[in-house]
Amino acid sequence: MPDLNLGPAPERNRTPTILISILALAAIAAAIYYFSPRTPAKIQVEKIDLFAPHTETKAAKGGVHILGTPAASEDDLYVVVHVSIANNLRLPLFLNPPEATLTTAEGSIAATIVNPSAIAGLEQSFPALTPLATHPIGTESEIASRATLEGSIILFFPTLTDAAWKTKKSATLTLNFVHQGPQTIDLP
Repeated sequence: MPDLNLGPAPERNRTPTILISILALAAIAAAIYYFSPRTPAKIQVEKIDLFAPHTETKAAKGGVHILGTPAASEDDLYVVVHVSIANNLRLPLFLNPPEATLTTAEGSIAATIVNPSAIAGLEQSFPALTPLATHPIGTESEIASRATLEGSIILFFPTLTDAAWKTKKSATLTLNFVHQGPQTIDLP
């Protein structure tokens, strides 16, 4: 009959098991890093169109006109940025409102982004803007998984002329994504 041993079992060396586990985890982490995209989307500016209307308002018919007062005039700048946004993720992307900044010699100016729902009214005021604003992109636009969305984002800079755009120091467009970080690109 064999001897009865009620003591603890002799210890085995666990170093090879630990090293194999660490190598397996490192290989999994490297595969995740290698196959995951670094940015959620690839943004490319196709072209930029400028629309700089000069509007003058005079006294309305039947309105009061004070002699010696000049007619009011206003210069505004609409920058239509045609972009393509390629979704690199396996999930759909949703846009939050974009942001844009123009830097001139006088300082930085933030643009007002024209919401796609407001474009119809804008096009009634300025019919020449209609052919420029193709497939507007705005808040809550969806980009399907591994798909590309092409369209235009309209930036409004009040009291600027197209000369201010042409002599700018820099201009940037920031696309904000729901559940992803923002991406900023330079505008030519």
